[in-house]
Amino acid sequence: MLDTPAHLRFLLEWLTAAERSPPWLTLETPLGEAVRCFQDDPSLRLLPVLDAAHRPLGAVFEKDVRRLLLNPFGHALLRNPAYGRRLESMVRPCPTADYAQPPRALVDAYAAADGQEGMILTRSGQLFAAISNRRIIQLAAEDQVREAAFQMARARRIEAASDRIEAEVGAMAGQLRGLATTLRTSAAATAERATANSASATALAAAVAQSHDNLAVIARESDALAATLDAIGRDTVTARASAAGAVALVDDSRLGTAELDAFAQTVGAVTSTIGEIAGQVNLLALNASIEAARAGDAGRGFTVVANEIKALAGQVRHAAQSVSTQVADVRAVVDRVTSNQARVEQAITGIADLSSSIECAVREQHQATYSIARNVNESVSGTRGVQDDIETVRASALAASDSATAIANLSAGLLVGAEALSDGIERFLVEVRAA
Repeated sequence: MLDTPAHLRFLLEWLTAAERSPPWLTLETPLGEAVRCFQDDPSLRLLPVLDAAHRPLGAVFEKDVRRLLLNPFGHALLRNPAYGRRLESMVRPCPTADYAQPPRALVDAYAAADGQEGMILTRSGQLFAAISNRRIIQLAAEDQVREAAFQMARARRIEAASDRIEAEVGAMAGQLRGLATTLRTSAAATAERATANSASATALAAAVAQSHDNLAVIARESDALAATLDAIGRDTVTARASAAGAVALVDDSRLGTAELDAFAQTVGAVTSTIGEIAGQVNLLALNASIEAARAGDAGRGFTVVANEIKALAGQVRHAAQSVSTQVADVRAVVDRVTSNQARVEQAITGIADLSSSIECAVREQHQATYSIARNVNESVSGTRGVQDDIETVRASALAASDSATAIANLSAGLLVGAEALSDGIERFLVEVRAA
């Protein structure tokens, strides 16, 4: 029932039970039966005539039956079997419409069919109800009243909606004006910020470009430093190899010095032996001189020989002492050379160790330098990307400035549109109220 249209619910409530279950006839019904129906119900104005499928064929109207009864020969005709048994002569066309149509359509269909006594309502082509002319006029009047009430309610709703729209549009217009003012102010501020951002981006781009150039110089110098460290590393390896060779030479010299010291000790021992022999010879020469002196003239020649031997022994002792002195000097020099060689060996070992440390440090510094150079090169590439991004930001700032200007112009247009909308709504409401 809730899905039933409003006009159909109205019609179903409006129809009486007698109208929804009217008496009806068929073509085989005697005419007298129709007369008795009208006599039994003085308010009856038509009797629908149906076929076997319960579809309307027409109707018998009360005015035709009354005219027949008022005829002086009417009762005789009814008693005439040839006439009184035939209803077909009294059946006339009757306005027919489907009950589901709106009441206005039913009234229009009745008027179009030039109805005067009433009409038949059908459902799916079959008889549903029968309405007299008076009831159709009442239906038209009630429909007009209902339509008037509907129009009145609609007018009240329109008036209430107009008042509500007026208030809402007024508030909306105020909001639009405030929004337009805010947009214009914000757009101006945005344009100023965008201009400032563009200037800042330009300055930052210049600074980044300078940083890019500086980093490029650092990268080149880092590459040069790395090459220098490579050369230092190679020279350090060479120096360490040379130090190792020097250590080997020092070791060899130490061995030679040790051999020289041993030889000097041997020479010292020989000279000592020679000194001792010279002393013995000198002692023998002295004994010979004594024996020669005892011998007298016979031993004079032996005395000369003894003196020569004594002198030769003295020379030998002197030479041995000189050689001993020189050997001692040589041993002192050898000792000093040995000490110096030990210090030189220690220094060369220190140099070798230092060269190894320098090599390790240079290797680490080489890696660090190459890492710095790589990072600097990446920084150069990064600054180039940053520079491109800053250019993009600057372009975006300029675009934002243009957009802010466009928004400002749009907000001005929006403000004008809000004023025009407010004026248009006010005129519309005035015209609606006037209508």
